[in-house]
Amino acid sequence: MFDYNLENAAWILSLFCLLYCLVVNRRQYRMAKCIKNNLMNQHMVFILSVICLNITSASSVVGTILTSYASARVALWQFLFHTAYYLFHITMSFLLALYFLDITGASVGKKDNFYILFSIPYLLIVLLILFNPFSKVCFYLDSSYVYHRGRWMLVLYACGMFYLLMCFAVFFRHIRAISRTDRMEVGTMLFLSVLGVLLQAFFPQMKVELFAEALTILGIMVMLEERSGHVDALTGVLNRLALVEFSRRVIESGKQSRLLLVKLINLDQFAKLFAGREIDNLILLVSEWLSTVADGYDLFHYRDRDFAILLPNDRGEAAETLANAILQRFGEDWKTGPVNFRLEAEIWVARIPEDVATLNDLDELLAVRFRDLNRGTRRVEFHEVSAFQRNRHMAQALRDAVAHHKLQVWYQPIWSVEENRTIAAEALLRIDDEEFRGISPEVYIPVAEQSGVIREIGLFVFEAVCRFVRDSGVRKMGLCYINVNLSVYQFLHDDLTERFESIRTQYGIPRETINLEITESASSQTPVVKTGLDTLRITGYHFSLDDFGTGYSNFAQLLRTEYKNVKIDKSLLWDADNNEHTARMLDNMIRVIRSLGCNVVQEGVETPAQLERSVNSGANLIQGYYFSRPLPEKDFLDYLLRADKESSD
Repeated sequence: MFDYNLENAAWILSLFCLLYCLVVNRRQYRMAKCIKNNLMNQHMVFILSVICLNITSASSVVGTILTSYASARVALWQFLFHTAYYLFHITMSFLLALYFLDITGASVGKKDNFYILFSIPYLLIVLLILFNPFSKVCFYLDSSYVYHRGRWMLVLYACGMFYLLMCFAVFFRHIRAISRTDRMEVGTMLFLSVLGVLLQAFFPQMKVELFAEALTILGIMVMLEERSGHVDALTGVLNRLALVEFSRRVIESGKQSRLLLVKLINLDQFAKLFAGREIDNLILLVSEWLSTVADGYDLFHYRDRDFAILLPNDRGEAAETLANAILQRFGEDWKTGPVNFRLEAEIWVARIPEDVATLNDLDELLAVRFRDLNRGTRRVEFHEVSAFQRNRHMAQALRDAVAHHKLQVWYQPIWSVEENRTIAAEALLRIDDEEFRGISPEVYIPVAEQSGVIREIGLFVFEAVCRFVRDSGVRKMGLCYINVNLSVYQFLHDDLTERFESIRTQYGIPRETINLEITESASSQTPVVKTGLDTLRITGYHFSLDDFGTGYSNFAQLLRTEYKNVKIDKSLLWDADNNEHTARMLDNMIRVIRSLGCNVVQEGVETPAQLERSVNSGANLIQGYYFSRPLPEKDFLDYLLRADKESSD
């Protein structure tokens, strides 16, 4: 009775697993057209294992019942049910090994020859079972129709153990492909299954094997297959957590693969036309179509209106075909109810491992959200995504540099033509971090502006300059003021003037020692910028206009606004060396600016010829490598001392 109840329990458990999988009707339990794709799909292998377990359990229970009625009348049925038991039991061991190959990513990239070799022991055992009615080497019924094991029965168990031991080998070899939270549970389930086989092999009267296997299947279903955390509630396809888990396996396999992302970009435009439920229906419509076109591959609805398709062991051919099909479909109308509309999408194709080598790379890729509604449906080239990722990474590195006090301020001298000495300097940001070695501020300052870090950086530079003016004694050395660059993004905070005044007052320096520098393009921006400039000017700060000549060169603005200095962009000076028209324009521009009462700072002066041209054109302040590169505080003070000594001599 004890044995009989255990096998009944195994059948009930396996039947529950099968009914549940059929009732939930997940997309992952739908068979693909390609047999190999089914073998590489953990969900299809799982559902086949559940079916085999059900047939095995049913055969065992019915066979046990028929054994109690052993007679010629039921002998044939008894023999058939015992045959079905062994046939589907060994098939289940074979499928379980396949399942572990799939969940660890070990099946990625495997050729047809591998599956043929992998199947040989199983196929030989199947032939042995099918020919057993003639050979009776596995089992037989004696003259009294009593069931007996044959002399080769251990071969069947040896084959089952071979595949179960392969599960162990694959599990431990590719354990990193399974998340830490799942390793203990999966290992425990696998050990339980092997223990059941060993106990029944050596103690046939116990008959615990099927019950142990049923518990294993139930555990796998709960932990890996049907937990709600892996299934998107809206679409029924896999979700972001599943995408991370599946990508982990593919990445750990080391095989070239592809990840295709489909991002709906204009769904919000239909929000006013449709209720929330209709929007959900649109997403469902897209999900169902993607499920059809991506037959054989896992589909993920990983965020809001974004989908992903994972293509293991694809060097690009299948991904390109799929991307083109999706592009073509999104170039056509979609229909829901009586309404036709045009959905637009961005299609990205990322390479594994070239573009996505770690889960961190995957997280960064999934976090990218730039959508250009003016460009419509299009294929996004990965260099666009990479540039966005680099900027995002750089923005975080800037935040870290601010937090860990790695910012520095260097100073570049500004030489006066009339006084023949250095009278000012420009404060320039430098970052003492390996991350920014060899990267120009012209690269990371725009990133700081777009990410909002520029506020902290701007306040740091302003305070560093105030401290330097107070502590260094540069005013006694003849330095009149230091230029501090302003970004248009700093004006987005209406407390800029208050913050500057608080810092300046703390260090006790006059306002005229700080000259704020703003670019020509920024100075003509929104009313917010104009209001901020006016407030700073009324407070008592002076301004320089930077990069004049690269924007609109709006002389009317010079008439309307008071600028102490106007800085001519270096590109004009450098082009004037080879372009007569630029040279004449530069001369006339400087002459007009000087006639308006502004100082002209010519930046980018590097050679004696450029210095001579700048002076002859009328520039009265010179900045550039001819005099000095930007210098750290100590080196800049040494420069001023040397310059003062040379002028005295």
